[in-house]
Amino acid sequence: MKFRWKLMIITMLIVSFSFGFGGMLLIQYSYQVSIKQEKRAARNSYEMILRMLKEINEMDDTYQNQTFASVLKRLNWQGLLRDSSVRLLKEQHGEVQWKQPLYYNRKNDNFRRSNGFSTKQGKAVVFQNKNKVYYQITSKISYGKETMVFQGAYDISEVYATRHQQLVSFRKIFVLVIGIEIVVSYFLAMILTRPLQKLSQVSKQIADGDYSVRVPVHTEDEIGELSVSFNYMTEQLIEKLMKLDQLLKNQEEFMGSFAHEMKTPLTSIIGYADLMRMEALSKEEQKEACGYIYSEGKRLQNLSLKLMKLLVLKNQQFQMKKQDLEPMIQEAVTSMQYRLKEQDILVNLNLKKAICKIEPDLLKSLILNLIDNALKSMNSGGILTVEDRAIQEGAKIYISDTGCGMPKDEISKITEAFYRIDKSRSRKQGGVGLGLAICKEIVRIHQGEMRFISQQGKGTTVIITIGGGAYEKTN
Repeated sequence: MKFRWKLMIITMLIVSFSFGFGGMLLIQYSYQVSIKQEKRAARNSYEMILRMLKEINEMDDTYQNQTFASVLKRLNWQGLLRDSSVRLLKEQHGEVQWKQPLYYNRKNDNFRRSNGFSTKQGKAVVFQNKNKVYYQITSKISYGKETMVFQGAYDISEVYATRHQQLVSFRKIFVLVIGIEIVVSYFLAMILTRPLQKLSQVSKQIADGDYSVRVPVHTEDEIGELSVSFNYMTEQLIEKLMKLDQLLKNQEEFMGSFAHEMKTPLTSIIGYADLMRMEALSKEEQKEACGYIYSEGKRLQNLSLKLMKLLVLKNQQFQMKKQDLEPMIQEAVTSMQYRLKEQDILVNLNLKKAICKIEPDLLKSLILNLIDNALKSMNSGGILTVEDRAIQEGAKIYISDTGCGMPKDEISKITEAFYRIDKSRSRKQGGVGLGLAICKEIVRIHQGEMRFISQQGKGTTVIITIGGGAYEKTN
């Protein structure tokens, strides 16, 4: 069952129950008030007549029966008993003479027998006779040794007729109200569930691949909040799908690049091995073939080691410790002295002696990789500048060269695995395209970032920010 039908039925049940219960309660209350008023009026009339009879009893004790009957006749003749039925009965030997009343002003069958009544306060009973309802009060009047029974019956049918008429009218009104309520509930349910229908349509469109649709928000109520939350969820879902799609593309590119990097040296190794196997080569040719096989094998070894290092960096936890950056940077530069002299590179060190929480071996590997890239980009006579600086967030390291630089549109791609700007030159220099990817992971481990500023023909500056807090040395 759809939600709008549930809403309509629930609304109809609530309104029906509330209106029906409230109406019946009001009718019952009106009936109770009216019946109490009628009974009170009947008892007042009855007690007035009874009081008159008792006063006569106190004044005259002669011919009591005839005196009571004549008084009742006189009252009836004067019209005081017009709205009531009364009768007077005699009690003999403890038995009331119900069939031989001393006086009555209506038919004798308008009365009912009463048992166990008191002489002090009349016993009241309600009964129905020929579509009429009577309120009967019965009391005893004692005179000497004689006892008489006085009964008064009062017609209260009007109260019951009024209640019956009210119930009939209420049923008609109830049916009319329910009919109107069904129509109103239907349109109200349609209006309230329209945003939910739109939400359902949008969710189906998104499920079918249309990520551009959004749920319109027209209100600030709970449904409006739901629409806002749904749109936010959609944005987050699309963002995560795009990231996942990019991750899959990166994995495909990684596998393609990896297969290509494996294929090139393996092709050379297999080719030269097959040449040595199939043909008789001179010692010089054998030496040259073995040299190719050895160099390509070393490149495969270097590739596997760097891949292992990249995987370790992504999955291993490292312990950081506070350390001065200056000795570590100087040690890294010193280890590259042979290549620096070979290429006639001038080195400028401007170290501020910052202390920072680092993993020394990883950070040294980062510096060596970046210096190696700088040397590969420079010809003889270049300048290499290495600086550090303490900042509130940690430390910054600047590595600048005067090499060939790189295009701006290539900068965002150079940290991807196996990506190389000049593939032939990089392979000739022994690179496999994993150095900067490893550098990126090392910087991530240090809660930092790595930026490149480069201009073709003028050189490149790498700015490394390391998190974890840093302090300048005071001694």
